[in-house]
Amino acid sequence: MTIIFIPTIANGCFEVERDALLTFKADLHDPGNLLSSWHGPECCNWTGVICHNLHQHVVKLNLRNPLYPADNYFDWESHALTGTLNPALLSLKYLTHLDISGHDFSNINFPKFACSFEHLVYLNLSGSQFQGVIPQEIGNLSRLQSLDLSGSNFTGLIPPQIGNLSNLWYLSLGYSYLFSKPSVDRLSWLSRLFNLRYLDMSWIDLNDTVDWSVINEMHLLETLMLPDCSLSEIPIELSHVNLTSLKKLDISLNSFNVPLPNWLWNLTGLLYIDLRYSEFYGSVPITLSNLVSLNFLGLGGNNFENVFLEPISQLVNLRSLYLSRLGIGGDVLNLIKKLGNMWYNLEDVDLGGNGLTGNISWITQMRNLSIIDLTSNSLSGHIPSEIGTLVCLKELYLSGNSLSGVITEAHFVKLSNLETLDLSGNMLTLKLNENWVPPFQLQYLVLESCKVGPKFPSWLQWQTQLFDVSLSNTSIIGVIPAWFWNLSVEYVDMSYNNITGSLPVSFLLSKIRDLNLRSNNISGPMPSVWGGIDSLDLSNNILNGSMPTKFEFPQAHLVDLSGNRIDGAIPQGVCNMSYLFVLQLSHNAISGEIPDCWKNISNLEEIDLSNNQITGELPASIGSLQNLLTLQLYNNKLHGEIPSTLQQCKNLVFLSLGMNNFSGKIPAWIGKQLQNLVVLQLRSNKFTGFIPPEIGELSELQILDLAHNSLVGSIPNSVGNFSSMKNSSRYYFVTYGSHTSSYSDTLYIDINGQYVYSSAPLEFVKTIDISGNNLSGQIPEEIWLLQAVISLNLSRNSLIGEISETIDGMRYLESLDLSFNEMSGQIPHAMSTLSSLHNLNLSYNNFSGKIPNGRQLDTLNDSSIYVGNSYLCGPPTDKSCSNGSSIGIDFGHGENQRFK
Repeated sequence: MTIIFIPTIANGCFEVERDALLTFKADLHDPGNLLSSWHGPECCNWTGVICHNLHQHVVKLNLRNPLYPADNYFDWESHALTGTLNPALLSLKYLTHLDISGHDFSNINFPKFACSFEHLVYLNLSGSQFQGVIPQEIGNLSRLQSLDLSGSNFTGLIPPQIGNLSNLWYLSLGYSYLFSKPSVDRLSWLSRLFNLRYLDMSWIDLNDTVDWSVINEMHLLETLMLPDCSLSEIPIELSHVNLTSLKKLDISLNSFNVPLPNWLWNLTGLLYIDLRYSEFYGSVPITLSNLVSLNFLGLGGNNFENVFLEPISQLVNLRSLYLSRLGIGGDVLNLIKKLGNMWYNLEDVDLGGNGLTGNISWITQMRNLSIIDLTSNSLSGHIPSEIGTLVCLKELYLSGNSLSGVITEAHFVKLSNLETLDLSGNMLTLKLNENWVPPFQLQYLVLESCKVGPKFPSWLQWQTQLFDVSLSNTSIIGVIPAWFWNLSVEYVDMSYNNITGSLPVSFLLSKIRDLNLRSNNISGPMPSVWGGIDSLDLSNNILNGSMPTKFEFPQAHLVDLSGNRIDGAIPQGVCNMSYLFVLQLSHNAISGEIPDCWKNISNLEEIDLSNNQITGELPASIGSLQNLLTLQLYNNKLHGEIPSTLQQCKNLVFLSLGMNNFSGKIPAWIGKQLQNLVVLQLRSNKFTGFIPPEIGELSELQILDLAHNSLVGSIPNSVGNFSSMKNSSRYYFVTYGSHTSSYSDTLYIDINGQYVYSSAPLEFVKTIDISGNNLSGQIPEEIWLLQAVISLNLSRNSLIGEISETIDGMRYLESLDLSFNEMSGQIPHAMSTLSSLHNLNLSYNNFSGKIPNGRQLDTLNDSSIYVGNSYLCGPPTDKSCSNGSSIGIDFGHGENQRFK
């Protein structure tokens, strides 16, 4: 007898499948109640669950976030599922369609069990931020027709087994959220995907693995997306173009460095082509006009010698034109004239960064205009009030011009679709009625350096969709109204105003993620609860009181509270901010010891606790910060030796421990282990012993400050190895998190006895200060070869010997202080060639002979420069040189002369 097992079905739902779905649900956190209907026996009626209309098995599971996609992750995170994906779903044996897109699974890897659904034809995990590598088992899904893994955090190699999916017609792998892109070893597997119609590998590091001959054989391909793929090779010619179905091509943000390929103009079916910022050069050919169906054209940011506008003028179907940063120049009306009638049919236009002049009165004739970007030109005049009649306008970018005049309600009267408004960097004044209710709902508002104040713009209270607002330097005076903190805004910049009052006690319910209120007059204590802040800048205000005991910003990457009146100790909670890149607490009244808890905050790149009243020793756990670039503890009350664990911070660029009570010897490992140092500042401590010769191994060093310690011995010859001080053209770049910029940290530099608070790019600040120690011996000849040094201070030691004639090689030298030593000999005439020298102090030594003159030395006519040198004569001192003196001096003219 044969026993046949028949699965139990209850009310149109197989029990085993319902149990699997409930097990799957149990491991998820569901803030948007996407799965709220998942209860009761009839699972085929649950949201997202679709059963076959005959055999009733679950065949589709559509759990797509209802708010995804959106321009920004934070727009849809409130409805994002989190947690883990339970493989109980494997009980859905008949599943053909699985969509778990738009969620937050940033802490788990690709769900490998998904590769075991043998009937699957559709898999969409896009935007759900899975980590790790894409498993090779993905190639087992032989029936798969659509695969979307875009918008995740995948790393490593894209598995070539994807080439086994011969039924694929849709493949999207691009747009990784991580800084480290996934990559491809080779792309030959593409040749096996002969049914492919859609291919998106945006942001993947293809590293020139693309075989364009393979791409050219994909005759069914309609969409090809390869932007920002680290490509540098593309054929100029193809013997035969087979991409006859291609409708959309994006190869922007690459580094081809060739003329535009000729075969592009044979793709006559193209509707969309984006070639921006890919280092193409040469000319835009007349054959561009072959693309008669073109709707979108992106040419901006390339290196064309000539941009012929005539072929563009023939593209009568064009609706989007992107020509930014092509050096077009001239009056904008000349450009419009060359483009002819098609100009006024355009809907999206980008002419930013072209040096265009003239006014923008013509803008009112573009009745279909939806997006226009004219940023960073030289446009002038008023913004016509008739712009308020452009009913289709959604995005308006006019920043960085010379526009002037007054903006009133008339400029917005019919702009009900307006979502982005950027008027920053102009000379505009907004005069809007206090009771005005705008017709639009903005998402982005940027008015930086426009005159908005003195009153806070009350019309913002009606902007319930506002996401990003920048009102920096807009002359606002007074208190931020309470209603503002209840808006949906997530990015706020109101820096450089005169905002007063205090902050709300709690930001727990606020949606703000990036708050910049620096350089205002905000007072009162720090809020105790901050919610989901990512970036907080409250620097240069008058906040007071102690730091909150629960000083924790779990998601923050930047916290800057410098330049306030905050006191008390640094709470332990600071070490729980595992995403933190920058911690700035300088210029406050913080006391107590630095907590020894830094092992769990490995992302930290900058710590600035300078100018406080912090005591104790530098904790050993600081050495756990292996990504640390900047450590500033200047002007505190710290003591003890520099902990040896600090040598583990091999990426350190900026180390400032000056004005404390550190003691012991300067560790030799600084030169051996911290070879990325650009700034080493240990001044005004209690260091003893010799300057370690190993310090000369710091080839990147630009600032060496060991002044006012108790160092002995001679200056090591190895200081001549500071390569960066020999080369004035070197430029240092530093990266904080995802932001790269020229390094411009701040520090105190002693130049000619005066402290200078410097925030200049370090390209221009190359100094050596070893003054105020007990050093002896001669100045190494190698020092005079550091031609890029601008300030050299060796004063108040016991140095002997002469100034070398080779000092004329220090052509950038601005300040030289050798005072209060025991140096002797003549002052070399070569110093007159130092054209930048404006601070000189040679006082209280044993120099002799006539003070040289000529050129730069004639401008240094202060006799105090030479005081305390009994045997010097000549201007600017009052001692004259004559033959009547008993000491013979050789002035380099082959004869002895005497001075009186």
